[in-house]
Amino acid sequence: MKQKYLNLVLLVVVGVLIWLVVRDQKQEEQKIAKAIERQPPLTELVAGDIKRIKLKNIGSPEIVLERGEAGWDLTAPVRIQADLVQIGNLTALATTETRGSINTARAKRADLGLDPAKTVVQLDDVTLGVGEIEPLKRTRYIELNPGVADNRISLVDDFSATAIDGDFTDLVNKALIPASAKIMRIEAPGLKVERNAAGDGWIATPPSAQATAENLAEMNKAWHEVRAIATLPPDPNDKASQKPTLAVTLADGSTLRYAIISKGESIFLERRDVPVSYQFVPTDVERLSKPLKPVDLFKDAVADDAEAAPDAESGDAAAAPADDAAPAGAQPPP
Repeated sequence: MKQKYLNLVLLVVVGVLIWLVVRDQKQEEQKIAKAIERQPPLTELVAGDIKRIKLKNIGSPEIVLERGEAGWDLTAPVRIQADLVQIGNLTALATTETRGSINTARAKRADLGLDPAKTVVQLDDVTLGVGEIEPLKRTRYIELNPGVADNRISLVDDFSATAIDGDFTDLVNKALIPASAKIMRIEAPGLKVERNAAGDGWIATPPSAQATAENLAEMNKAWHEVRAIATLPPDPNDKASQKPTLAVTLADGSTLRYAIISKGESIFLERRDVPVSYQFVPTDVERLSKPLKPVDLFKDAVADDAEAAPDAESGDAAAAPADDAAPAGAQPPP
């Protein structure tokens, strides 16, 4: 009798253990399923439909980006072609997954960095207040339409703040000229290269041994293909007005002028009409100016910088540009 009783107890214990294992397994499966399940997006906007972006940062001018027929442009505080990678980072905020929400009636918005938000992003008619980072899960507080009744504060995965830090130069396209632009003339100290009357070739004035048809065609191609590794605010200590200049005249009659500045392992081309400086590795600048005797062209810039900055370790990272570069094999306008 005792043996039967013990067998029954053991059977019950085994059954309970099996039930617990199955229950825990189902709970774990539910947790995994919930973890990989797509969470609600931050807004109802479609990223590809967004046409206007405003960025407001405390202490910085308002930044405005607009989409036109030819792509995205910065329209304030300056007017210049925008970087499509950074545009993609901004529009992606509209559909980023939320990781939870907070009752705005109970939340102390100041503790979340939202009273006021240091950065406000406006995507068309939707406004996002960007707050601080939640320290445990490394998520960021985002307030949807601050000041509107029934608004909400959501948590999203943290993201790079480069595009929203208030520095418009981060949003400038890394190309020196628009992709569809046609170059008519390039000028450097002591040399001018321009299209011939028929528009199918180039003439160098004065004639140069380096200004061969092949080199001139390669130079035209380079101006459409080369991308800066970074776009930065100009450094007042560079004395751009005293540096040699490259001037590029386009078919629409506009002329873009760039001061050539050598610092450390990089060469910068600083726009003279817009406060933005393009950082290049020297080999890319050589492609832009091969027929223009680059050694002579850069001599003054290099000498001036060597004298002015004995400790001119710029510390600028020479990383490959992650920009909307021209596709391989793409041909520039002839």
